[in-house]
Amino acid sequence: MHNTPDLRILFPTSFSEACFRTASAIAQLADTCRVSLTIAHVTNPGQATIKKRRELDSFLAEADHYESCYRTLMEAEDPVKAISELCETERFDLILAPASDRLGLHSFFTRSFRARLLKHCKAPVWTVGSCLDRINFSGSIQTVACLVDLSGDSDTYLPLAVALGSFFGARLRILNVIPPIDEGTLAHSVSSNAPLMPEVALERIRSAFAGRNCPEIDVAVGDGARELPRLLARCHADLLFVGPGQALNGIWQPSLSPYLDRLPCPVICVDGASATFDQWTFQHVAASTKPALVYPGDYVIAS
Repeated sequence: MHNTPDLRILFPTSFSEACFRTASAIAQLADTCRVSLTIAHVTNPGQATIKKRRELDSFLAEADHYESCYRTLMEAEDPVKAISELCETERFDLILAPASDRLGLHSFFTRSFRARLLKHCKAPVWTVGSCLDRINFSGSIQTVACLVDLSGDSDTYLPLAVALGSFFGARLRILNVIPPIDEGTLAHSVSSNAPLMPEVALERIRSAFAGRNCPEIDVAVGDGARELPRLLARCHADLLFVGPGQALNGIWQPSLSPYLDRLPCPVICVDGASATFDQWTFQHVAASTKPALVYPGDYVIAS
């Protein structure tokens, strides 16, 4: 039981600079808990050569010292389909997918590629945009933020944020952005449960923690793309959770919401197929070393 990993991570790689820089984020997680890492590379049919295998085997050599590290080379015309099939055969807690810095027909980690990962894979997707070069991953994760959507369903991913933050010994910060009141907002409020006043939003969020310690809550009024980075910077967030409807745009041809790549910290997206993800690996295992750090139960935000 002691050898069971706390987190199972899938890292599809295109060997881009962004993928190499993501190694620091993986190391941060590996310094915090027991990590099982699977590094996957998808190449076109007929191109799984010895050279590709050697490139994969040498990529992130330091990962061989983690709790466990597996490397898989796959051939497929559609990389997302290959990765989603891998997620069907094995359980993962996170899929790491930084924003792409390599152009090309089969480029990994464009917004549409990451959106398709979210739509088809049952594991949450960790992603990061332009701030990747500026983040210092050498320290531990101190603050985990969660963006709650009071017009939708936050009950599914809020417990995940609480559990992961608690397991890391990090502070939890609950964030909410209320759009400014105008004619459009008033018309939308007729069919929406979203509050129009910060005081109402605060009370709704506090109700989810009834009988338990309530974390700090920050509510802003304004445009979400502008206010959310300010909230994250103010609370020095190291990680942000977003849920259903906050990461994916569109249905038939989904795309990743552009604002995610402009945030000052990495984001864990629990949207699309991963909206049904309900527990981390460490929650399945008796946490004998940190029994008090796993939050049980549901966090239901009243409508």
